Amino acid sequence: MSLPNFFCLGAAKSGTTTLYDILRQHPEIYIPNFKEPHFFDIPENFENGLDWYARNYYKKANKKIIADFTPSYLFDENAPKRIFESLGKDMKFLVIFRNPVDRAYSHYLHSKRDNHEIEIFEEALELEVSRLKKYKDQFDYLSYLRHSYLQQGLYAEMIDRYLQYFSLDNFLFIHFEDEFLQDRDLTIRNILDFLKVDNSILLNTDIRSNPSSKEKSRVLKKIIKKRGWWRKVIKFMVPSIQLRQIIRNRIQRINSTEFKYQQLNQEVKSDILEKYFREDISNLERIINKKMNW
Repeated sequence: MSLPNFFCLGAAKSGTTTLYDILRQHPEIYIPNFKEPHFFDIPENFENGLDWYARNYYKKANKKIIADFTPSYLFDENAPKRIFESLGKDMKFLVIFRNPVDRAYSHYLHSKRDNHEIEIFEEALELEVSRLKKYKDQFDYLSYLRHSYLQQGLYAEMIDRYLQYFSLDNFLFIHFEDEFLQDRDLTIRNILDFLKVDNSILLNTDIRSNPSSKEKSRVLKKIIKKRGWWRKVIKFMVPSIQLRQIIRNRIQRINSTEFKYQQLNQEVKSDILEKYFREDISNLERIINKKMNW
């Protein structure tokens, strides 16, 4: 049974889809065609067991590095322990850190685009604590993920949870702005070295995946998201969960067009950074011994 030995933990909205598209070109790296299995964070999936996980996502995995790219594993409180107890202590982890205000705003725009958000950005941040408490009490994990704009940017807290089970040596930390955006080729070589695979293989690194977008057809989008009897029919006709996820994502991609959103005012960004993130950033820099300069 093949199972992952490498996780790209996120952070969410920090270039993980672009990295996924780059690394899956490498002949020594296996990544499922569907990017995010969500095995270790969604309880219903985890309860299906490791055999289900391997059968649905890693049946054809026969390479040196076997990867799972699910950014919400970084955020989920249960994922570190589940990964440790299921796969052992010798995992490799990659984490990309993006300015937490930019990350939160990108996350907010994604939720707004998908009609899960109606508030303005600053109001959504003020409502986050009460919203997340409600979703947690209701066991509504997806809504919890969709509205955790601030919480998913508290990187030090999330890394601390992983360090209860794994050594700091298991991790490679990437600065989104300075490394992934500004010096991508060197960053990809560093990642390949971390994974101990051939770094001389030429990969196309000039990729920009998952740009900000909006739907071409709102009706089609509602049909894709709507639940009903027809989902059971599709599940019967397409039994492979990975194939169903791939088909759904391709339809969503066809129905999307790139959209230039309004940038945050620099003063607003600075205020949000100081109000919500400054202490966590200081803790993160201490833990990983790396300056963020946000």
